[in-house]
Amino acid sequence: MVGGGAGGAHMGSAEKANKVKSLLASYYDLDDAEETSNSLFDTPRHSPSPGGRPPLSPGVLPSPGAGGTDAAALNASYFDPEAYLRRVLKETRLAELAARQRDMAAEVGGLDSDMQMLVYENYSKFITATDTIRAMSASMQGMDGRMHELRGLIDGVVATSDSVHGKLQLRQQEVEELGSVRVLLHRLQAVFDLPRKLRAAIDREALEVAADAYADAAPLLRKYGHKGAFKKVAAEVEACGRELVGLLRRRMLAAPDQAAETIQMIAKLGEPTESLQEDFLECKRQRLEGLLAAAGLMLKTLAVEQGLLSPSELGSVDEGLRQRMLAMFPPAEGAALGTLPSLHAVIVELDGRFITETTHTAAMFAELFPPGGRKRLVKMARECFARYLKLTRRALSDASAIAAAAAAGISSKGDPLQPVEERISGAEAVAGGEEGGAGGAVHDSIAADWGTAHLLQSLYVVRTDLQRLDSLLAELSPRDRGGELVEHTVRQHVSLCFSALERRLVGTAQALGSALAQPEARHNGEPKRRLLVHGLGLLQALLTAGVERLLPSLKEYERQAWVLSGWGEVFVNAVHGQVSNLFLSLCQQLLAVAQLQAPPNLGSAVTGSARSTVESAAPFAALQRRPTLTAEHGGEGEGGGAPLAPPQPPLLLLLCRLCRFAEAEAVGVALVLLQQLYPERLLSGGEELPAFQATELGRQLSASGSALLQGYIAAHARMLTMAASTTTQVTDWMHHKEPRAPRIVCDLILDKVAEVDVEASYLIDGPGPAASGRGSHMQHSRAPSAGSAASWDSSLPPMHGQGGGRAGGGMDSYFEASVGRMLSGGRDRGGLELSRSAVAAALLQAALRGLVDELRRKTLCRAAFQQVQLDVHYLRPELQRLVAGSADGPAVVQLLDELVAVAMERCLEPLLLESNVLDRILSQAAAAAAASGSGPTAPVSLL
Repeated sequence: MVGGGAGGAHMGSAEKANKVKSLLASYYDLDDAEETSNSLFDTPRHSPSPGGRPPLSPGVLPSPGAGGTDAAALNASYFDPEAYLRRVLKETRLAELAARQRDMAAEVGGLDSDMQMLVYENYSKFITATDTIRAMSASMQGMDGRMHELRGLIDGVVATSDSVHGKLQLRQQEVEELGSVRVLLHRLQAVFDLPRKLRAAIDREALEVAADAYADAAPLLRKYGHKGAFKKVAAEVEACGRELVGLLRRRMLAAPDQAAETIQMIAKLGEPTESLQEDFLECKRQRLEGLLAAAGLMLKTLAVEQGLLSPSELGSVDEGLRQRMLAMFPPAEGAALGTLPSLHAVIVELDGRFITETTHTAAMFAELFPPGGRKRLVKMARECFARYLKLTRRALSDASAIAAAAAAGISSKGDPLQPVEERISGAEAVAGGEEGGAGGAVHDSIAADWGTAHLLQSLYVVRTDLQRLDSLLAELSPRDRGGELVEHTVRQHVSLCFSALERRLVGTAQALGSALAQPEARHNGEPKRRLLVHGLGLLQALLTAGVERLLPSLKEYERQAWVLSGWGEVFVNAVHGQVSNLFLSLCQQLLAVAQLQAPPNLGSAVTGSARSTVESAAPFAALQRRPTLTAEHGGEGEGGGAPLAPPQPPLLLLLCRLCRFAEAEAVGVALVLLQQLYPERLLSGGEELPAFQATELGRQLSASGSALLQGYIAAHARMLTMAASTTTQVTDWMHHKEPRAPRIVCDLILDKVAEVDVEASYLIDGPGPAASGRGSHMQHSRAPSAGSAASWDSSLPPMHGQGGGRAGGGMDSYFEASVGRMLSGGRDRGGLELSRSAVAAALLQAALRGLVDELRRKTLCRAAFQQVQLDVHYLRPELQRLVAGSADGPAVVQLLDELVAVAMERCLEPLLLESNVLDRILSQAAAAAAASGSGPTAPVSLL
């Protein structure tokens, strides 16, 4: 019984727990699935309680029961309290069991308290819901009455509406018909008023309104224009339409920037597509040609301002075009009014305007017209594009020419910006009066920047815009044209730079020639020495500084990969060829300045293509190469005009020294620079220009220097030969008196050779006669006999004066070690060395040869023969002193002996005088000259 009572009590408590659990689960939206998803070892969920008591938990880890389930899982639906109790009593100690009982009692009390609070809360909500329902019920009272009243009103409205509809139904169709007629009458009235409206719009120049009105009425007139009263209206409208089309065409030509809008209005008037395409393209052509004409005028104006063109070449300018040019190319910001923009600004502005207009034209054409008419667009664009490229090429060429001229220190006409006298004075100031000190001052006039950076900026803008045009007009191949333009401009810039440097050298040489022709520089002295010494230093410094500064500036092109893309090797070949051609062309130019004939192989060595690609308007770009002297045109000026004034002989010697300097040093400078800047292409040539072959250049420079030296000697020799011929012809050889003194021609020869020796000493260092000239007249010393000529020392002394005074010990040592050996081997110098004794020997040979030739035509008496013997005896020691150390010394002495031999041959009764007699006669002549206080006077008129 007790057991049964206990079992019933347990069952009642279980049902009560399940009921409470169900109530809690329904209130908190819990379901059985959530319970089953928990682990068997989870503790039961508890509601929050004010005491914060811990949840009910087993406390002891249960072991799984039969079937894999846990009978002690309190939250499980299959929880067995009896089994749980037996297990706890069995496995738990008494103290733990007592503590467990206390904890469980506390938890049960907590749950009861929570359940009570939950009941109170639900009860409060229930009361609130009851009050709300009661208030709603009170508010619904009287709603039925109001709804009945509303229904009555709605029924009245429906009845009234049915009554009105019934009354109007009879006339509704009639009203609709009258409305349609009214709309039609309005349309007809608009059609009949259309001619008047079109005329009014045309008169007020509201062409847009007229085009819209015509387009609105055009369908109706096309459908009914041939019927009744519409015929007259259609005719009038058609006439207005034709007039409107003409006005729109004229507007399109007058305002090309509104061509797209005008074309759209003309299209509304029904004009055919082909006609509209022609009108549109013609309008755009005129706009582009106007833009190109303004740009061309600006380029000519800038060329005149910079000296590239003469004002007469600009011609008369239309005022409208000039105003359009000024509006298109305004002066730079901050510049004075009327100031012209720079060439770079003109190139950028022209490029931006032309490319923008062309791309806009192509885009509008594609938008307005079908693709079938694209050929017309491409044809028009190609013609304008060709003109644009020509103008851009010319602008870039002018910019290159101006930059090259400014860097070289010359004007656009090719004249040095600073007179040679000022440059020499500056060199003297820098060098402190030291000879050859022009190198330090010349760097101020040769710039390091030859315009490469600015040219690259312009080329980048043009190339980028041409690539933008490629997407709309690929038929023009703008990308390829851009690459060609870049290559052409770079090639031209390189050529112009070397032309400018060449022109600076030639112009300086011509200026020195003009200065040497002045009266104060015609005779030996400080003015002449100053011009020759500092002039040579100036030319040498110009040549080396120009090459040293130009080549690194051109290297900037290689640092921009897009510039030389696809033709880098050609560019390097061109630079090598231009450097080589600079020296070869300089040889030709110097010979032309000296009015001498070039060596036979020099003309074929100079590459004509080096300057043929230059299209610049700069005068120095097309350097006038005067032909060197030929047998047929010995002294004619350009164009066969008046003969040119012969240059002063010192100029020829100066140019000879410049050629020898270029051979010894300048070529080496260029070679080293090319090796440093282009090591991978050293000595490699191209198809258009030759390789830089230093040995060949040295041979050409040596040949040109020899030609100039021979010309210098020939210029002085002509004077001596003329004097010898004149004195020989005026002498009465058959009735000559007994000799009492040497003839005047002897002193004339000695004085002239001494004068030339002093002149040569300004430019040639090394052994030679005293700079003060020969000794006193009639001074004589015992000379060896004619037979002693065979023992003459004909060994050649080493050359002197080949240096140029250029700074840089390391570079000089490189030249001496490598370039010098390469250039000096096997050189043919025409049999004449550049030394004072060699110059004197060559002059004496010419003079004595003239005496010998003239004497062969005469018949001499005994006294005349003895006079010749006395002259030779007088000349021999002086001549031996003058030609000492020269390889041609024995030839001079041999000519003296030949002169005596010819005189003996032509004498009727030859009788030689003893040497002591000749010495006594010369001593008496010297004493007589000293007693009279004057010596023999040279017949200056003979020279």
